[in-house]
Amino acid sequence: MASALAKAFGVIRHLRRSEAPLALGEIARSVKIAPSTAHSILAELVAQGAVIQTRDKRYRLGPSTFYLGASYVRSLAIYRAIWSDLVEIARELSLTAVIAVPWENHHLMVSVHPNGGRDLDVALGGRVPIEAGSFGKAYFSWSGAEIPANLRSFTPNSITDPQQYRSEVDRTLDRGYATDHEEFTVGVGAVCAGVTSEAGFEGVASLIGPITYVSDLGFDTAGRHLSGLASRSSSALGDSKRMKVVGLV
Repeated sequence: MASALAKAFGVIRHLRRSEAPLALGEIARSVKIAPSTAHSILAELVAQGAVIQTRDKRYRLGPSTFYLGASYVRSLAIYRAIWSDLVEIARELSLTAVIAVPWENHHLMVSVHPNGGRDLDVALGGRVPIEAGSFGKAYFSWSGAEIPANLRSFTPNSITDPQQYRSEVDRTLDRGYATDHEEFTVGVGAVCAGVTSEAGFEGVASLIGPITYVSDLGFDTAGRHLSGLASRSSSALGDSKRMKVVGLV
């Protein structure tokens, strides 16, 4: 039987997935709890500011969820090490900056600076499958995790052959960044690099834009900027291998 805390998180997760406020009955049915239990949980979440009740007695997430989430992001080593400089590069190149950390076999996008044009929508708090696009190549390059035997296809350009994917991972390590030629989302191009520390893999940093713009700019132009920044940030976090790359040891 699920604990009261587990049920409360079930309610929060369900509200997170909804674009519109939800009625109590709908929440109870979706989370599979009694309406009376849902009412008690929602009342406490409202009291804590985690949920807001609207005038028509529907519920949506409240400000304390953002407050706690923002504290989590600020505590991340990758955020402290790279974010401000990544945003500066993104502004210079007119690309969207993203940092993401691994969570539940996905990349959780914990910080987004939109600068890649109106046609590009990267959701803060969104998730990308662990093997998808340049995020996946960077993850397997710097985390040391095993590449899945079965790779999913997200677009016609997705790499699903394990041997070819391994070659891409090796190439990513050699040049210091991964590329995404519409491999996760049609119309979108990206470069991505892993950030590491003395403790190991911390997450990925990425520069994203419309494929036509990234192609005209040059994947190598964006990639070299990102690779250097990721190496310097990793060195600052105590990764001795990256220190050698940037000449600190």
